[in-house]
Amino acid sequence: MASKKDQAPLGYGNKPIMLQNLQKKLDTVSLDLGNGSKIEMIQYEKLVPFPDNRDIDDTDIDVFAENIKRNGFQSAIVIAREFDGGETRTGRPTGNYVIVSGHRRYAAFGMILAEDASFMHRKIPALILRDDIPWSDLEELNLLMNYDAVSEASHPGDMRKRVARLMELLQKRGIEKKLYDRIADKLSISSRQIRKYDSINKNLIVGLQNLLDDEKITINQANQYASRSIEVQTYILNYINEHNETVTEDEYQQLKAQDEENQKAQKLAEERLKENEQKLKEQEAEIARLKNKTIELESLVHEETDTNETASQELINTQAQLRRAREKAEKFQKILKDAKEADAEQINKTIGISAPIAVNEMLSKINDNVVKLGKRKEKRGYQFTKNDIQKIKAIIDDLKALIDEN
Repeated sequence: MASKKDQAPLGYGNKPIMLQNLQKKLDTVSLDLGNGSKIEMIQYEKLVPFPDNRDIDDTDIDVFAENIKRNGFQSAIVIAREFDGGETRTGRPTGNYVIVSGHRRYAAFGMILAEDASFMHRKIPALILRDDIPWSDLEELNLLMNYDAVSEASHPGDMRKRVARLMELLQKRGIEKKLYDRIADKLSISSRQIRKYDSINKNLIVGLQNLLDDEKITINQANQYASRSIEVQTYILNYINEHNETVTEDEYQQLKAQDEENQKAQKLAEERLKENEQKLKEQEAEIARLKNKTIELESLVHEETDTNETASQELINTQAQLRRAREKAEKFQKILKDAKEADAEQINKTIGISAPIAVNEMLSKINDNVVKLGKRKEKRGYQFTKNDIQKIKAIIDDLKALIDEN
């Protein structure tokens, strides 16, 4: 007869109720258990963590383990049979099972077994998914069943990676329509947030992505920076690493204005370059045509025919045209060279922060106070004390030092 300790693992009165609860969670990926999925007690040693599963949250894992020791498992972990064909899910079963969801319970159970090697006969209640479920569905299931909307809200790095993986999985299936809406629905956040994460994943440099993952910049800041050029992003990254703080909104707007000016200049430069390259190409084609014509006329001139006099005159005209065409080509080559140098100088203007708006406001206030001080001194006729003069000189010295630093 089974002991109370052996009855505890499932937690519910019967398996159908457990299947019903698991189906609610599986509905997030539209995965129907159907026939073939079943709950069994699986040996601990036969379980394998899901490949590239995110780090297990070990917060209060000891408390979790103690709860399992007292009450057993309140829900089954979700697993899939492992095949020797790997992710193709073909070939023969290896005898092991890949954990799709339940890595915390698996870790807590391992902690218990380290103290009590025979606990629950080293077996865990597990829902074994159907063998016909493709690996891509298992990946999506792993991402979504391990997703906690409450905890993820404070971990933008995890959400960023999750969105990237879901985008990849859905696109691999050929799903392109309303992609943001689909992912937003699965993760229970807005499509707007998904767009931000997608832009961050595609356009933000790795260094700034790492700062987001470490929560040193916000999602909104990361999304702003992702819209800027590599040069501006690199400047911001270096600034944060050097000053241990991000740029202010005023400073960002200044960088944005510089970046937009440079991008506009670059676009114009590319258009001019394309236009001049086309003109040069046309002149080179004309030179090639005139060269061929010159060769033909020279052969006619050397022949003793009645037409050689006409050919001689045409040859002279053609050579003159060839000379002018070469001059034009040289002109366009020089224009191209000068344009490239000028554009490079414009495009490579140093990105940086001059006096931000906040600093300019401070300088304006200093000026206003100096004016007010002068008027009061004149109106009231008082004299500065030695202490006043020393304070004023100290301020002047500090201002001079700021100027000298530039």
